[in-house]
Amino acid sequence: MTAENVVKCSVNTCSYWKDMRCHAPSIEVSSKVMPAKTSAETECTTFKPK
Repeated sequence: MTAENVVKCSVNTCSYWKDMRCHAPSIEVSSKVMPAKTSAETECTTFKPK
């Protein structure tokens, strides 16, 4: 049995967003600053506008 990978997401303006989840085939998260120390210093670069 395999576990489903679930990525919660609240960005409803992204084309990968559906039902409070990210449905992108892969996800890339980048750092805005080095080294990132908080989530605010990161960003989802997978975002694709609807």
